[in-house]
Amino acid sequence: MDKKDFWKSLKDYNGSDDLRKIKENEFMEGVTDDFELGKLTKLSRRKFLALASVTAAIGATACTDYRDKGEIVPYNKKPEHLLIGKANYYASSCTGCSNACGLLIKTREGRPIKVDGNPEHPITRGKICAKGQASIYNLYDPERLQYPIIKGRRSDWNRVDSEIIESLKKATEENKEIALFAGSVKSPSALRVIENFKNKYPTAKIYSYQLFNESARQKAWEITYGTNDYPAILWEKADVILSIEGDFLGNEGNYIENTRKFSQGRNIVNSGNLNRLYVAESRMSVTGMMADYRLRLSPTKQFKFLMGLVNNLYKKGSKIKLPSYFESYLNKFDLAEFKNNEKVKLLIDDLHYNRGKSIIYAGSNLPIEIHLAVNLLNEILDNTGLYDSKYSFVNLLPLSEMNDIRDLCDKMKAGNVGVVIHLDTNPVFHLPSDYDYVEALKAVPTVITISSTKSETADLSDYLLPESTQFESWGDYYARKGVYGLQQPVIAPIFDTRQKEAILLRWSEGINDKFDEGRYRDFIAETCREQIYNKIKPASDFKAFWYAALHDGFIEFNENVDKPVFNTRALDELTKVKILEGDYTLIITESYFLGDGRYANNGWLQELPHPVTKVTWDNYLSISPATAKKMNLDMNDMAEVSYNGISLKLPIFVQPGMSDDTLHIEAGYGRKSVGVVGEGVGFNPLVFLTKNSNNSPFVLIGVDIKKAEGKYTLSSTQEHHSLDDTFVKDFHRIRKIIQEGTLPQYRKNHHFLHEDKDELFSITDEHKYDGVKWAMAIDLNKCTGCNVCVVSCSVENNVPVVGKDQVAKGREMQWIRIDRYYSGTPDEPIVSNQPMLCQHCDNAPCENVCPVNATNHSPDGLNQMVYNRCVGTRYCSNNCPYKVRRFNFYNYRDHFADAYYENELTFLVNNPEVTVRSRGVMEKCTFCIQRIMEARSEAIARGEEFKGAGIQTACQQACPSQAIVFGNVNDTDSEIAKLRKHDLAYHVLEVLNVKPNISYLAKIRNIHTEEIQ
Repeated sequence: MDKKDFWKSLKDYNGSDDLRKIKENEFMEGVTDDFELGKLTKLSRRKFLALASVTAAIGATACTDYRDKGEIVPYNKKPEHLLIGKANYYASSCTGCSNACGLLIKTREGRPIKVDGNPEHPITRGKICAKGQASIYNLYDPERLQYPIIKGRRSDWNRVDSEIIESLKKATEENKEIALFAGSVKSPSALRVIENFKNKYPTAKIYSYQLFNESARQKAWEITYGTNDYPAILWEKADVILSIEGDFLGNEGNYIENTRKFSQGRNIVNSGNLNRLYVAESRMSVTGMMADYRLRLSPTKQFKFLMGLVNNLYKKGSKIKLPSYFESYLNKFDLAEFKNNEKVKLLIDDLHYNRGKSIIYAGSNLPIEIHLAVNLLNEILDNTGLYDSKYSFVNLLPLSEMNDIRDLCDKMKAGNVGVVIHLDTNPVFHLPSDYDYVEALKAVPTVITISSTKSETADLSDYLLPESTQFESWGDYYARKGVYGLQQPVIAPIFDTRQKEAILLRWSEGINDKFDEGRYRDFIAETCREQIYNKIKPASDFKAFWYAALHDGFIEFNENVDKPVFNTRALDELTKVKILEGDYTLIITESYFLGDGRYANNGWLQELPHPVTKVTWDNYLSISPATAKKMNLDMNDMAEVSYNGISLKLPIFVQPGMSDDTLHIEAGYGRKSVGVVGEGVGFNPLVFLTKNSNNSPFVLIGVDIKKAEGKYTLSSTQEHHSLDDTFVKDFHRIRKIIQEGTLPQYRKNHHFLHEDKDELFSITDEHKYDGVKWAMAIDLNKCTGCNVCVVSCSVENNVPVVGKDQVAKGREMQWIRIDRYYSGTPDEPIVSNQPMLCQHCDNAPCENVCPVNATNHSPDGLNQMVYNRCVGTRYCSNNCPYKVRRFNFYNYRDHFADAYYENELTFLVNNPEVTVRSRGVMEKCTFCIQRIMEARSEAIARGEEFKGAGIQTACQQACPSQAIVFGNVNDTDSEIAKLRKHDLAYHVLEVLNVKPNISYLAKIRNIHTEEIQ
């Protein structure tokens, strides 16, 4: 096969008969089976139980003081600042991870329906990740904890408070430890609450724990520069980037900020220049897919490779002078193993000639010595000018050492711990099994868990206290040095829940009065006054300052930052490194969408296709094609991995581009107690973690693997909608779905893309669009395939969750998919990503075949769907060359997990501006017509001509890399009009003359030759 031919999977590359059958048939087997209406469920079990419990619910609430839940309930008096049918927006901060990104939350009639980034926030600039976009589902999760539970029985807060305070007093009197198990603490007010708690109960001790963290990078920075506040990186100023097993564009650090800055260096349209990205990694990551040059590099070789670069580049010149003993040590690393690798030679030259304009980055999961070597190499190359110390990461409370947690477990078993409080943490699931944490908990008299959902830890707790979600809570966070973010509730607590800080504050201050939900808000205001207002001394009074901060969602101020000075202690640490060897190496990484498992019960995220493999609803063991051949393993075979006496069986995914003899598993799956959606989904690789790790806990050297019996079907969206190659070739010889070039080629000839372009004509007169004409452009140089646009579209347009069984049949409902194509060979693939959605063709083939005119064209160029006309013939889908139309084979909210999402609570997540589609209806991208109509109505109300400026689709608004541009192509001053005429702009399947209104900017690879390797 020619290297320029694109292929979606190994089946496609090898010409599999199974794949050929898929291409020859429009739909997968079983997808178009007829339905018998008489056999469809009229009333699900969940609905029946809900109806049966109505009388009990009425009886239970009739005799209680049913407190006001705020604007979520119907009202007959319009609240202040609320206009019926008009959205309100509130600035806040996200608590989904330690980045504390700025949010802008959209509410309708008092209920939150959409989460986006705060465009004014100095760090994230209006962008958030897929988890943040989908977090709105957690608010309306029908399995949220709704009331306090004591030993499995429903209780009330008065009893909970009194009993727990007695337990805390008793533990203090008996001089037994009170262990507070918290996550990463970024809130100064939460830290004050903890300090108050410790003052009230002197035996209390805080354990800060986060499964996937930046502790290795932080410790290496502290050793190298004497401070643990490591800086951000000015990615936009780097001409050459080397990433060692790092996924800074995927899920490491503040990857939303990284993506935005990195894409600024890929603005081929305006600047004509591109940064050059080298990636040396063992797995295939999102960052690896974007690489101009990618090297397969086993974890066992990464330290030697880095030190070889240090040795080579130090001899070519250095900013710093190294001691003679270290120079001798460097001579052990000569890169002899890579002497015939052309990519390594190019890398050395690029780093040498771009001193001060390059950056080296290492993955968060790698051991400290890798990060020390990276710091040294950046010093040698004078790259420290690309450190952004102004926005350094803040470390309010250092994460606990693993030895501290190990000692805690020993104290628990010895009976020296009286109370354990889990502050929204799940150590039973996360901690290494040889800590024996489950047994240790049994020896503690009082175990408390504060959480919004059930969990493995909650199941073993005496007190299970329901936590309010981030949409119902107050908070403050140091998002970065000089950036103080605020969180405010946008809805009153829907259930009888409290936020964890307010609970601890009440236990510290006493329970003599009624619980005041505003107490913690006032506490935060005190923090803001003491730590921010008194420091910057603004001209306004504090009240005005406070309300302005809440309105903006953050306060930005200047903090003095010391310039880091290199410490030779780092060199001593490097000379102590022992290089480990083993036959097979296992890498465990964080799930792109489930995180450490906390989002496992979110159906939107479970169903989001993996950015690389496109697998949904599962994790798996990734291995290289060569390793698969050696082990006689194939896709969906079961394999058994063993390490340190523990074994795990899981399915195989043969991943092109993996380094040989390297195994990769994503964590966050295999939850045993989480909810109907996520329970039992996937496999848990955290069983391999051990307290005796001599390396990174997530890089395990010397594992064993063998083939196991059985098969396991992975549901992937990648082979769905495959085009019939032979059929398409009947119309044209070259499909040109993906078009690419190189930077030297582009500089030599800006018009290379269209040199062989045929002139298309039509036998009918073209319709003239004299007014507004909508179009979209997508820059393939910037798109990382992160899928944020996909989940944002799902939230905005009420796209349902269908489940693994339906995805396996090709019935996923997302209106956008990110097609991933490979070129080259399975060992050394080159990856191309392409967002694919309805192309809104002017000569749309779907419109001609609809017998009821349900799909038609609007005067402003939109391909429209009239849902109440659609009779479900699916002719339009058959006739669509892009396969972007979705058909509701079921009412999926009722069909999925026994009507899991068919309830009054989850219905509140729906955007009222978009129709909720049901069974038998075709749907697809509408260019967010509801936003267009709102803007048009506002222009009419103002008496202005509507020109379409300022409208953003949900996918465009969410895209971290700003790869998507939307607007009125007839406005010659608009960005979309300029991009549509750019030399790199092209249309997919242009020769069909369907005239798509989506243009793609061809991907330009910044390599040294004119030919893509």
